Amino acid sequence: MRTLVISLVLASATPQVSAQATLQLLVKQSASPNTPRPFRDLGRFDIRLGNTSSSEGECPGNTDTNGRVSCRFVCSPQDQSARNFKIVPPRNERTRGFTAPTTREVSLQGCQLSVAELEFVYVDFAVALRELTRGTPLETQFASAGTPGWNTKFDAASKEWEQLGATPAGRQKLDQLRALTGEIALEKASDKETAPAALWDNFSVGISNVLLKNSALRLYGQNTAAQIKVSPSKADFYRNLRVLGTHIEAKESMTPLDARVLTDVNKLSGTSSDKLPTASFKSIALD
Repeated sequence: MRTLVISLVLASATPQVSAQATLQLLVKQSASPNTPRPFRDLGRFDIRLGNTSSSEGECPGNTDTNGRVSCRFVCSPQDQSARNFKIVPPRNERTRGFTAPTTREVSLQGCQLSVAELEFVYVDFAVALRELTRGTPLETQFASAGTPGWNTKFDAASKEWEQLGATPAGRQKLDQLRALTGEIALEKASDKETAPAALWDNFSVGISNVLLKNSALRLYGQNTAAQIKVSPSKADFYRNLRVLGTHIEAKESMTPLDARVLTDVNKLSGTSSDKLPTASFKSIALD
């Protein structure tokens, strides 16, 4: 009996051996339409559990000559609970001039990943703008965007904004264009290219105000929308947020949609201008 007890104690004290699950990443860059090529020597991808970097996963090293890198996750085959990890692509000196791919998610249950491989494509800014505006009323305006001779300015009176804002798909494109032009503005500013940075920033802020006015018109009518000023001014943007937030809070009762919009408005109100390109306009653009 004593031998059995000792054996049980030793067994319970023996640590459970961890295994590993492997995820392959394939990373490409596209500097002209339909010609993606491996993005080599790029690192490092971050693995997050929630909004925090996780010690349970890592993508060690940079991408190889084929644009590949392996990520590994600590796992236990006996663990049947599912965990969702975010794979966050890097932004660094190597990615300058390229859009950042979106964060992707994988699920891990036991040692089984939901996918074996993920592809990330970094797209040249000019190519991304042309692709995004192709087939839209903005196609001609952005056909040569980013070239040395292109200096088009945001026009608040342009009817193209109204045309795009008429459908959910169009508003989604506007939101993507808002984020992309803001990203370009930040990169130009970091390169001390003051005039181009201001040009791109005007587009990003102006489109933000277009989305706010469109949302106010769709959800709360012409009287509220008339108080939203469309301009490339950040001061107008934050004032517009206050106008929209005040209108929602003044309602006798809030719908679930009102609550979603107010949540986004309050988050945007507390977001510094340099963080706006990555901020969420989901309820404002799509609801």
